[in-house]
Amino acid sequence: RDDGKGESVCCCCAPCTQTGLTCTRLLLSRPGRFCLLFTSMLLLYLFYLGVSWSVEVQAFGEESSAIRTGINTTRAKEVLSSLCDAYNRNEVSGDACHRLCFDQEWTVADFYEGNKVVVVIKDGGQQAVFKSLHPSIEDYESSPEGEKEEDFLRRIRDKTDEELMLGWPSDLIDHLLSILWPSHLRSGGQQLSAADRRSLWALMQQPEYLTFRILPLSRVTPKVIGSCGHMYEVESLVAFRMKGYYMNLKGKILVHLMGTLKLFYEFLNEPLQWCDVRFDNLGLSAEYPKRFVMMDGDLLFTESKLKALMTSKTCKTDADCAIGDCTSRCQADFKCGPRNNENLDVFCEKLINKLFGNAWSKSNKYLNACHDTVTNTTTKLNDLRLTWSWTLSDV
Repeated sequence: RDDGKGESVCCCCAPCTQTGLTCTRLLLSRPGRFCLLFTSMLLLYLFYLGVSWSVEVQAFGEESSAIRTGINTTRAKEVLSSLCDAYNRNEVSGDACHRLCFDQEWTVADFYEGNKVVVVIKDGGQQAVFKSLHPSIEDYESSPEGEKEEDFLRRIRDKTDEELMLGWPSDLIDHLLSILWPSHLRSGGQQLSAADRRSLWALMQQPEYLTFRILPLSRVTPKVIGSCGHMYEVESLVAFRMKGYYMNLKGKILVHLMGTLKLFYEFLNEPLQWCDVRFDNLGLSAEYPKRFVMMDGDLLFTESKLKALMTSKTCKTDADCAIGDCTSRCQADFKCGPRNNENLDVFCEKLINKLFGNAWSKSNKYLNACHDTVTNTTTKLNDLRLTWSWTLSDV
């Protein structure tokens, strides 16, 4: 507008330039208003994605950070105290020992002792989850005294190959050690102490530790944060416990389940085999959207390992061949064959069908894969891979 002095003034009370007038005309034009609206909607959508994932993680397990009542805190503190006593005597080591044993004023949030020991403590306002197959370091076989380091490392590699059957090259033992015992890398490659060897060998006798340490590329296992003696600290996950009101979120849950299944089939050169499929074994990680993470890895195998386990079993009936949810046939020579069902089959039976029942549509490729009884499994998996490439390319 004209302020009476022959000078145009913008609405912000600053003198207008020719460029400013051009920008004003552009913003007031129909294309300009459309661009403003599109940009605003895009920013709002990006903000919604970030907030919605955070809300989902909280909604799926809002009680996970609460301290559970009725737990045996005395027993939990006994397990930790015994470990820290061994650490203070320089009998065990680990990159989590100092933090765990510094003041020993633990607030035990949860404790479980069954097929393994799990202690959840509050640590500086955050949860720390420590796991072990047995409660004490004394429950594990010790490493031979006086053993040469190269012989010890060879046993480490052999144990890894026995458990995972990935064919770890002998010339990459140092790299393997840096994965299993990161302190070795941080120490500049110094020789392992007696406490290091005792601790690492106890960890090597725990299949879940090996699975979680060696298979992070699968992106379905929780991260190992550190270890102390025979106990290893894993990432704190939001436990997914299926509840009635989650049925309103079943579309999102289906995407998470399919994201997880996709990663099982895409692991390196052979799919991972999961034989403990249940909602209680699923957790959510804030770092991994659109998939669940395994809470327990005891029955998670490489394909080669599961085949070796099954074909070494003798049997009288098919039931003798099952390992959890993974089934096999008892053959004429009373030996079990390789697995004869698929991850897809068990996901459908134990997870997806419980969510959707018989309500499904052919237009939903995920549900169609579970209910299509005509198409063979190979074709269904090929169709799923195509769908995954379009809908879950970021997983």
